[in-house]
Amino acid sequence: MTTVVILGATSGIGQATARVWAARGCDIRLVGRDAERTARAAADLLVRGAGSVASHLLDLSSADAVAEAVDWAFGAGPVDIALVTFGTMPPAEEADASYEVAASLLEVNGSMCLLAAHGITLRLLAQGSGALAVVGSVAGDRGRQSNYLYGAAKAMVATGVAGLQHRAASSPVAITLVKPGPTATPMTDHLRGGRLSLAKVETVAGDIVRGVDRGTPVVYTPRKWQLIMAVIRLLPRRVFERTKL
Repeated sequence: MTTVVILGATSGIGQATARVWAARGCDIRLVGRDAERTARAAADLLVRGAGSVASHLLDLSSADAVAEAVDWAFGAGPVDIALVTFGTMPPAEEADASYEVAASLLEVNGSMCLLAAHGITLRLLAQGSGALAVVGSVAGDRGRQSNYLYGAAKAMVATGVAGLQHRAASSPVAITLVKPGPTATPMTDHLRGGRLSLAKVETVAGDIVRGVDRGTPVVYTPRKWQLIMAVIRLLPRRVFERTKL
């Protein structure tokens, strides 16, 4: 039986991806910060076919919490697949108005996400097997006026995951960096109705699972974002600075 660990169990992407693995009969270990939502997610996964579901409540906004989450996840036995998908995305106006909000955005989406990936990779290397998927973002590919703090955090994650992939290259451990475009989840409610169309979370979840199955190093989802971001990265600075991206 495949054992899956999800850090960020109540995130939109986390829940949608967990449902795919539940349909395969996987045993699932969830780490979430909201008791009611985590309990609902666990019950839903059992109905959808999960072999078993265990859950642990933690707010993954500190190094101690991340360490506890990793210890708990591996404490019940070997892990076949781990998904790191926790994060926060307050409106840019809130980050502009509050250093505390801005710092939290950088810390949770950057440092804590990468710290979790680092800790899980060490455990997978120690057990000699397993796969890790880490949710980054296309926002990390180039700093843009609309979300440069979030993008900077995700750029940190991308660089760190590349290093983890290098570290694990001679081992059986596979690590996938996932770069979703804007996705319709509760975290992006404030983006609805804007210029960008939001991807269906089920599409992103399916791409994550396929990427893990294949051991793909980097997954852009939906796939069109690979081309979009290639164009954005290549725009000359003078052209880029005239855009409203």
